Amino acid sequence: MDALLLLLRWMHILGAVLLVGGLCFSRFALLPALADTEEDSREKLQESIQRKWMPWVIIAITLLLVSGLANFLLFNSTVQSQGWGDGEWMKQTSYHAIFGVKFLLALVVFYFASGLVGRDSGTAWIRSDRARWLGLTLGLAVAIIILSGQLRNLHTGPNQSFGAELGVALGVDFVPNDTAEENRYKSTEAGSAFREQATTDIPDESADRIGVE
Repeated sequence: MDALLLLLRWMHILGAVLLVGGLCFSRFALLPALADTEEDSREKLQESIQRKWMPWVIIAITLLLVSGLANFLLFNSTVQSQGWGDGEWMKQTSYHAIFGVKFLLALVVFYFASGLVGRDSGTAWIRSDRARWLGLTLGLAVAIIILSGQLRNLHTGPNQSFGAELGVALGVDFVPNDTAEENRYKSTEAGSAFREQATTDIPDESADRIGVE
């Protein structure tokens, strides 16, 4: 199971790097560079880039969809089997709501990312203003990353044993170290021996005074 979860995580990260990295490069490097070229050359370059980049966009979307849904199903199964929050943990943390928003935003990002590199006439309106829709798609991708971070924090579970792990049980009076040291010598045999030795070691000041007189 651990190997499967690790593989799914790698798939998800790789897909995100491919898709978001390609969008960033296109918006902040490729488009400004193409703006300095002649129109005929620009159209040819854009068509060539779209044709070569489209398979990678499809791969990235596939990796994200497969790994994301698999991770969700496996995590949901773990929560149910371990009984987090008596079966109410998902509702208490709004996990399903956050995941639903993230999933819907991801579908929008997939649509725009596909339309930007596609050649279908139905998505030609996206390619007619690449800078605007690339910026919007990147903004949605950032929102998805933020939601993903929140969901990742929830994967730690309810943390019911957090207080116990600190070494001090809640509701128990804590005895300071000085008091503990003092009590140790009051209730043990070693403490009695220590007190007797301390008493015999005290010098007799009265005898010293008689000798002096």
